[in-house]
Parts: sequence; C-alpha cells; structure tokens
Amino acid sequence: MTYYSYAQNSHPPLIDLIPDHRDLHDVSDEEDSFYGKEDDFLIAVKLQNRINQLPRRLKRNFVVFFALALAFSIAWWTFIGPRYSKHREELRLMDNAPAMSYGSNVRPDFKDMIQVKDMDQSHLPKKEKRLVFVGDVHGCKEELEHLLKKVHFAHKHDHLVLVGDMITKGPDSPGVVKLIRNMGASCVRGNWEDKLLLNVAAARKHHKLSAPTTDEDDDQPLDLVDEQSHPHIDKKLLKLAKEFSKKDLEYLQQCPVILRVGSVPHLGNLVSVHAGLVPDTPLEEQDPVHVMNMRTIDLNTRIPSSKHGGTPWEKFWNHQQAKLKKHERTTVIYGHNRKRGLNIQDYTKGLDTGCASGGHLTALVVDSEGKTELISVKCKRAEGYHED
Repeated sequence: MTYYSYAQNSHPPLIDLIPDHRDLHDVSDEEDSFYGKEDDFLIAVKLQNRINQLPRRLKRNFVVFFALALAFSIAWWTFIGPRYSKHREELRLMDNAPAMSYGSNVRPDFKDMIQVKDMDQSHLPKKEKRLVFVGDVHGCKEELEHLLKKVHFAHKHDHLVLVGDMITKGPDSPGVVKLIRNMGASCVRGNWEDKLLLNVAAARKHHKLSAPTTDEDDDQPLDLVDEQSHPHIDKKLLKLAKEFSKKDLEYLQQCPVILRVGSVPHLGNLVSVHAGLVPDTPLEEQDPVHVMNMRTIDLNTRIPSSKHGGTPWEKFWNHQQAKLKKHERTTVIYGHNRKRGLNIQDYTKGLDTGCASGGHLTALVVDSEGKTELISVKCKRAEGYHED
C-alpha cells in the first residue's frame, strides 16, 4: 500500500471526532423560559448552535481573529482613519484652487536682486560633462573640498551649482565663496546670503564706504561702517561681511533667487532655488522672500510659510507636476530644509543634510544621460553663527 492510498484511508484527526456538548440537547423546541437567570448565556443558544456548526479549526482561532479585528478597528479610528481623511482633504484642496489665493495680487518690486537667471547652456551635461548640485555648505570649506574630491570633480568637464546658504554657521564663509567664485560655479541666493547683503546695503546707506577702487584691491576686505553705530543692523552679520572682499560680495549679489538650469534628458526642465516654489505660479511672479524661506504651504490660500507644520510645498509641487504633460514638467533642486534632510522625489530634490550641525554635505551628480547619483561626506559640527 502506498503512502498516498494510506493517507486517503486514514481516519480524521481525533479532535474532530469529539462531539460538542451542545449537540446532546435538542433546543429547537425549548422555551426561552426553560432557562433561569442563573442559566443565562453570554451568547444565545441558537447562535451557539450555529457557531458549533463551524469547522473546529475556525472556532479554535476565533479569539485570534476577533483580537486582530479589534486591533484594526482601534488603529483605524485612532491613527489610520484620521490620516486617510487628511490625505483625501489635501488632495481635494490641491485639485481645487481657491478664488483668492497667493499670486492674485501684484508682486512688489524687489530691488538689488536678480529674480530669475538662465544658466549658460554650455554648462549642461554633454558627453563627459556633468552637473554637480551641492546642498547648504554654510561656511564648511573643508567639507566642500572633500566632497568635490569624492565626486572626482573636473573643472574642465563639470559645472558646480550651489543651492544657497553657502555662508554663516561654519568656520570659513569667505573661503567657501572665494573657492566657488574661482571655479566659476553657479549659485542661487539663500536666506543667509540675502540677510548678509541686506545688512551690507543698510550699512552703505547710512555710511559712505571706503571701497577699493583698483582690481588689485578687489580681494581685500571691505571697510564697512562700525556696526556699533547702527543698532538696527545685525552686528554679527556685518562683522562677517567685513571678512568678504569686494569680489566676494559682488559674486553673492549676482546669485539669482531662481536659476533656470535648462533641459536635461530624462529629467526634463531643471530649476534650482534655495527653499521652494509655489505651483501654478510663473517664475517671474514668485515672491523671492518665500522662494528663499518656504517649507510648507497653506492649501486653502496657497500662501507659503517658513514653518514646519502644514503641507510640505514639495508634496503640492509633485502632485501638480504629475498632472502636466511630460514636456511641461519642471524638477526643482533645492536645500534649506535641514529637518526633512535628504528628500528625493520625482520632481523635487532636497539636498540640505545639515552639514553645519554635524550631519553630511550632499551632492547630486547629473550626467549627460540624465542619470543621477547622490554622494555625501560626513561633516564636523560647526561653531554656528546661529543654530537655526
């Protein structure tokens, strides 16, 4: 006799042969009054009989199934359900623009800054050429040099793009600016460059500067007004500004708020900013203050905010880009948001990985075929200009 035929003729498990004690009672014609209060059951007798007709294995696991169902119900009402409802509401708000929202009014004119600038198209990755985008350096020159060596940066073939906040916090802000200036790197204006340049402008307005007049003196530090004379000016920033040369400040001044990089295979149109962009608003009409500072966006008004609470602007941006035709989509490469860290999505690439606070300095390398690679180096915690 084979094993198969033996198995076919074998008896069922003994546990399935044990009768239920309820099967001994014929309760179909019994009155409910047959039972006294002391004989009450938590489950009605008829229901118990139906349960007893279920397979024994299912009955044995009933408690487990009930516990899982209870746990899921609790999770749904306390955690999953509210998040799902919030997600549905966000989708509704993203798909329905309010009657009055950000961009409805005329944007004020901002002087002494470049709103949008087109990168020289000769820098686009072709053949062996690459684009190297670097997140917030914050004066960490040593780490920047280490990162450029790690990506095997070749000045003849590669082009460097800084996404803002190149200065403050770290130990050598002037060294960083001089290094990238000599490399001919592209840049965007971050909130810290903006603060420094505004303080320099205020100092020049209140006091005539003895600025160098010859090319030989262009790399000498500027003689700025004594910061003690004007309490409304940020004394620390003005002190830092004195360490920059005239060429350094001119380099920072020419960094646009928005850098239109150009079209790259498989990535489409690339744009670089420091903090973010508001969807459905032309680049020329974006508010530069928000572009340099935003982290979230109010979907009811479409007004950006520098605070962390709320809908991340990049979530809204990716949602809107996905609805456009492929050739109309724009990918934004940015920094600024150290709390969210490395944040790579389809149409947004966040590169601030907290170098000055002891995190990493990160580069996004783009080759001629549109392939990307993320490379980073560990940073030492800097004695910061400010912690935020």
